[in-house]
Parts: sequence; structure tokens; C-alpha cells
Amino acid sequence: MDGFESLVSRPIIIAGAIAGALIATLGPVALKKAGVQSVRVLSTVVRLGHALSWVSVGLFIAAGFLSNY
Repeated sequence: MDGFESLVSRPIIIAGAIAGALIATLGPVALKKAGVQSVRVLSTVVRLGHALSWVSVGLFIAAGFLSNY
């Protein structure tokens, strides 16, 4: 259980949320500047960022259930 408890620690959850937001927001902009024109690739990057953010939300909920309060 030690590995899962470290996964639901506050810094990991916050880092996941921030990384997901940055990927969803800045990923398409960076790819467009690099010359990527495919709408499918840009959409996939945004979905990846959203998925990472939702994983962070899920870990936040799991951390609430694992707390000793």
C-alpha cells in the first residue's frame, strides 16, 4: 500500500493537475508553432491533457477516502 499512498500524496496530485492543464492549454499552441496542422493530432493532445487532469481528480477523491479523519 506504500506505493499507492505515495501516488495519492498532495504534491503528486497537484503536479498531475498542473501538467494536465498545461498540456491541454499549451500543447496545441506549441504543436502549431512546430508546424503540425493535423486536427486529429491537436485534438489528441488536448484529450491527453484532459485525461491527466481527470486522473488527478480521481486520485484526489481516493486520497479523501484514505485519510484518517
